[in-house]
Amino acid sequence: MKLILLVTVSILLAGNNVVAHSHFPITNNDEAALVLGKALYEKNCASCHAINLSGAKNWKEGKDDDGQRLPPPLNGTAHTWHHSPEQLFQVIRYGYKKFDPNYKGKMLGNEDLSEDNVWSILEYIKSVWPKEIRDKYNNHFN
Repeated sequence: MKLILLVTVSILLAGNNVVAHSHFPITNNDEAALVLGKALYEKNCASCHAINLSGAKNWKEGKDDDGQRLPPPLNGTAHTWHHSPEQLFQVIRYGYKKFDPNYKGKMLGNEDLSEDNVWSILEYIKSVWPKEIRDKYNNHFN
């Protein structure tokens, strides 16, 4: 397992063109996708949403020094799980302005991530949600 993780992280650090796992719906059943998703999350998302997916304190009302909205938690305690897999994919890949031209935040997306990498990040995010939230999500979107 350590060797697999080492190889996965080594490939990840070489670039974001790693093919991970492409499927719908998000199932969080693929350990390799979860390992890769966690590494991709840490590289691309954790600087704003925190390493533990807790988001920024006071994210609902707070603004950063630039007057922009703060990043929400992705750990199942906020609204992430209310959005479809397709919408979450689009937000990660292209940013929230794709849905709301008046959006006042810094979630600009990351078009350098492959589709498979985005799905792996979503696999990881969903794996952190409490089981009750995952079950509600799966029942609603599957």
